[in-house]
Amino acid sequence: MTKDEVILRIKEELKMPGFNANIEDKEYSEADYLKLKADLLKYYQDYVGGIEADFQGGLDGHIGR
Repeated sequence: MTKDEVILRIKEELKMPGFNANIEDKEYSEADYLKLKADLLKYYQDYVGGIEADFQGGLDGHIGR
């Protein structure tokens, strides 16, 4: 599949309509796509998911300290 097809598929499968990444312009096999998708999910879990955990208690009382 093409780069554009990969981006469209990520948008649909991960429910990320605003997804826009600078990925290599090449033909992607199914295996290439699955690896890219797994890498994106891992990145989210490692970096973004960690931020969510940090804010589970909320920000009340923490502003201005």
